[in-house]
Amino acid sequence: MSSENFSPVEEVEIFCRFCQKTLPAQLDRSIAGNGRTVDKDGTFEYSCSKCGKTFCFSGNDLMEKKEPATEQLEPRDYVTKNHYCIGETIVHKKFKENGVVVGKDHGSPTKILVRFEKSGIKKLVEDI
Repeated sequence: MSSENFSPVEEVEIFCRFCQKTLPAQLDRSIAGNGRTVDKDGTFEYSCSKCGKTFCFSGNDLMEKKEPATEQLEPRDYVTKNHYCIGETIVHKKFKENGVVVGKDHGSPTKILVRFEKSGIKKLVEDI
């Protein structure tokens, strides 16, 4: 278990299963895994800006808040064995475009929901 403090991004774009759209979501609260410190093992609850429904994500699936907020990360090539964070930009060679991770499906295997400009929402496997 990690003991380092973790601050996730305050707002992310998520695919709301209720609205069936990609919408901004605000961080509502943090639930510390060990009851004291909020770290990557904690759970973070976000609410949809349109319908108000909440979504919980592990800190391991979220990007950390960066200072200054203007710092942009380079898009990573999509590879099935990699782990991706919500809000991260990826490059898909087959679709020949960039996409933003907007959700997760924790099944077997884990899938990410990615919003592509031309191709729309796609489910891609990760962590294989």
